[in-house]
Amino acid sequence: MAFSDVFRRRTPWTLVDAVERHRLAPDTFRIPSDEATAALRVGDQVKVVVEPDTGLVERVWLTVAAVDDLVGTLNTDAVELHGLRAGDRVPFERRHVIAIRR
Repeated sequence: MAFSDVFRRRTPWTLVDAVERHRLAPDTFRIPSDEATAALRVGDQVKVVVEPDTGLVERVWLTVAAVDDLVGTLNTDAVELHGLRAGDRVPFERRHVIAIRR
């Protein structure tokens, strides 16, 4: 652990339920089909929405690292969230996915 990591602030956050957001605004909040999210493979990239306890939500890309218990690694450092960095492992569910790149 780097010295700077010891003092780095961490922002508590959760992943947004994209299925629920889509249900509330189907014309403006689009999500992949159930078939597409069911077919996720290791190496695919998925976009999720991270919502901090305070502050702005942020959309981030994860590379799928495991599909049995879905886990992705963050592709880049989060801009708004303190303590969420590229390479961090983020567990997620299919309901969190707002986009897929294969």
